[in-house]
Amino acid sequence: MLRSDPFEMSMFERRLSVNLPGEPAWIATAEDVILHKLYWDSLTPSEHQISDAAVVVAVQSDSLDRAYLQQWADELGVSEKLNRLLAGEIKPKST
Repeated sequence: MLRSDPFEMSMFERRLSVNLPGEPAWIATAEDVILHKLYWDSLTPSEHQISDAAVVVAVQSDSLDRAYLQQWADELGVSEKLNRLLAGEIKPKST
């Protein structure tokens, strides 16, 4: 269910329509996945959330909307971790 806070509304408006094997689906943008992972980590610290965000940055780095990321990171209070991710200081966890 969509919450009425500004970030959730922005995330909903930016979602992408894709076709999964034979089925249409909506997915969040890479930027919104990163921000959501960082926000959840700020509520309940988790190596898993940070590692997931680092994977998205590693895969999508060249195509990320960094202005959007910085704007919402400031709003969500996760700028420090975002900056560390974008600088490559936080790496995906290897298994």
